[in-house]
Amino acid sequence: MENLIELVSKIRRPNLGEDVSVMIFRAFRVFVGLYLEDTVGQKGTITLMQNAGRELGKEVGRTLLDGDLQKYLGKVVDFVRDAKIGLLVPVDLKEDTLVVALDECITCSGMPNIGKRICHFEAGFVAGVVEAYMRRRVRAYETKCNANGEGICEVVVELNHA
Repeated sequence: MENLIELVSKIRRPNLGEDVSVMIFRAFRVFVGLYLEDTVGQKGTITLMQNAGRELGKEVGRTLLDGDLQKYLGKVVDFVRDAKIGLLVPVDLKEDTLVVALDECITCSGMPNIGKRICHFEAGFVAGVVEAYMRRRVRAYETKCNANGEGICEVVVELNHA
């Protein structure tokens, strides 16, 4: 069976094309998030969104896999930009952590300060692309978010998380 990314990339809309507006995407995310919070609570929603992002990140990561870390990160950065998810910038790489910034985040860029971080899907996505490369589970979490008035989204990945 084809991988999920290849399968999804073959789906075409002959009249409407490939793009969907950010407004519609955000409305979808907001209403799904509200429904999930009503159904499984805030912690459950965070977990579900992160895990969904993680699975997508692993699928994308497997399609971009390259033995050289810098080349792989470059491919991931290009994918995120080309898919209009945002502008991913590796900020810091140490032995035990990777920090990335996501500017112009599809979920929250330009939003007013709502007093909370909401880009759990994106944090999960970053975890997934790292896991595809490292072939082991990592922990990722958002430390900055436009929706929390912090001007950019930032994700920290703990590389040696057991």
